[in-house]
Amino acid sequence: MMVTKSMNRTTANVLFCLTSLIGTAAGQEGKADPVRNLQSTAVNELVAVIAKAEAAMTSLRMTISTAGQLPGGLRVTTRGELRVLRGTQGKPGDQLFSTLQYAFGEGMKGRMETARTKDGILMFEEDPAFGAVFLHIPAEVVSDLEWASVILKKSDLPGMVDGRAQSPLGSGVISDLIRTFDLQIGEGKEHNGDKGIWLGGMRRAGLDAQDPDLPLADRVEVFVRDRDHAVLLARYFVGKDVVQQVIVEKLDVGAKLGDEDFTVDGHGERVRNVRDYAPIWEQVVEAISGAEAKAKEGDLRPSKRGKAPVPPKEQEKDKDAGSAAGGKTETGGKKETGGK
Repeated sequence: MMVTKSMNRTTANVLFCLTSLIGTAAGQEGKADPVRNLQSTAVNELVAVIAKAEAAMTSLRMTISTAGQLPGGLRVTTRGELRVLRGTQGKPGDQLFSTLQYAFGEGMKGRMETARTKDGILMFEEDPAFGAVFLHIPAEVVSDLEWASVILKKSDLPGMVDGRAQSPLGSGVISDLIRTFDLQIGEGKEHNGDKGIWLGGMRRAGLDAQDPDLPLADRVEVFVRDRDHAVLLARYFVGKDVVQQVIVEKLDVGAKLGDEDFTVDGHGERVRNVRDYAPIWEQVVEAISGAEAKAKEGDLRPSKRGKAPVPPKEQEKDKDAGSAAGGKTETGGKKETGGK
C-alpha cells in the first residue's frame, strides 16, 4: 500500500518552497486586452531583470518565515534559511542548503535540513508522524528528479532542496504566479523603507478550483526590492483575509560560505539510502513514473540515456537489487557533507 506524505511534511513544503505554487492550467482565452498586454510585458521584463541578477550572483544566504492557514482553519508557521554557493572552475557544481523549523496545531513541531552537492542530496527530518530519519539521495536519482520536475512543472518533488534555491531572488516565484494570477504592476513604490515595485493580481478565470497544484488564494500581492531585485514579500488572499504570507527577513547576496555551511547534522541517526525508506522512495518513484508518462517520445530520464531498453522483469530485479544495496553508512551522529 502506498505510503502518503504526512500532513506536516506537506504543509512545510507548501509554505516554505514558494515555487511549489506552480500551475499548469491556463486562463480562458478571450478578446485581447491592450492594457493587460502592456502590463504582462512589464511583468515579464521584471522577471528577466531578476533572473539576470540571479545569474550574476555567486552566493547567497537568506532567512525566510511564513505564516498560513490551511482549509479547516489549521494555522501553520515556518522559519528557515537558504544558502546557495555557485560552482566555480576549481569546484564545479552549485552547492545548496536549506533548513526549516515548522509548527502547527496544538504544539506540533518539526524540522528539516537538506543539502545538495555533487554527490546528491543529504536530508535530515524529524516530525511527529515519522520521527527522525537521515537519508541520502544518490546523484543519479537527483538528476532523474530534476528532469521530472521540468516535465511535471513542479519544484517541490520529494527530497529536493527548497525550490527557491534554483531562483533565489524570486524570478521563479513570479513566473509561477503568472500562471495562476493576472499579475500587474501596482502604484506602490515602497515597503518598510525599501524602494521597489508592488505586483498584484486576481486569480485567472477558468482554473480548476480543485487542482491540488494551484494555490487556494483568489488574489496575490508581491513586493520586489529595487536595490537587489529580490522578492521580499508575498501575500495570498481569500477575500479580504490573508491566508498565507511569506517574508524574507534577511538577505545577504555575496555571503561568505564554506563547506561547513553545507553540512547536515544527522543527530545520531544512521544514513539510509532513500530506496530503503518507503515514505520518501515511493514518492520518488511516483514522481519519476508520472514524468515518464508525460514525457515526449525519446525524452528519457538521465539515468536511462545511452542505455539499451531493459525488459520489465529485469527492471524489477534491478529495483530489488538497488533496495538491498542501499543504506549501509553509519554516521554515529557526526555531521556529513551532502551525499557522503
